[in-house]
Amino acid sequence: MNTANKTTGFMRTSLAIVAVVAYQVLAHHAVATPDEHGLGLVMALAPPLLLALGAAARSPRRAGWLALWMVVTGALWAARTPLAQHFEWGLYLEHASFNLGMALLFGRTLAAGRVPLCTQFATMMRGPHARRLSPAVTRYTRSLTLAWTAFFVAIATVSTLLFAFAPIVDWSTFANYLALPLVGAMFVAEHAFRRFAVPDEPQARMMDAIRAYRQTNAGQMQ
Repeated sequence: MNTANKTTGFMRTSLAIVAVVAYQVLAHHAVATPDEHGLGLVMALAPPLLLALGAAARSPRRAGWLALWMVVTGALWAARTPLAQHFEWGLYLEHASFNLGMALLFGRTLAAGRVPLCTQFATMMRGPHARRLSPAVTRYTRSLTLAWTAFFVAIATVSTLLFAFAPIVDWSTFANYLALPLVGAMFVAEHAFRRFAVPDEPQARMMDAIRAYRQTNAGQMQ
């Protein structure tokens, strides 16, 4: 990877981090401030609408999907007043669905006949000409895939319980300020545990897995 690509990648990562942090701060502010229903509704609807717009723009049937997107956006705008009174539901559904989606992403690769996702990452990091994964690494990466699945299910469960039974500000504190740091803590804990679980294997960094994943996808698209 040349210097220009590294700089571009760093800038994109930095902007993504800033965007996520800004979103979480604004979302929590909207929840904690009784008069910020309008901001809360924007925080609840902007991410799914932007994702849907991007998907529609990339679709081969772009015109039809963009027209549908505009109809849905218009309907949401017309219903903005009642929706704003319950914007917390939109924030909760985003948080829970994201974590359940991540659990599904990892968990479905544990089905019979499929390669666990963490095993795929380990294979990617070794490159196409490296030796096959050892049985110990294969077992470890399968267990790690299961651990990540359970982790995201647990985050969604805690989020749901807090939303249902705790003050809404407590739920927002967990969802916006604690959930992502817990993901980081999971990475750190896994990296430390890996040294004991598979001590004879090279200790790769998470960025190595991300680069390998991108390179593999790029190679498949060529």
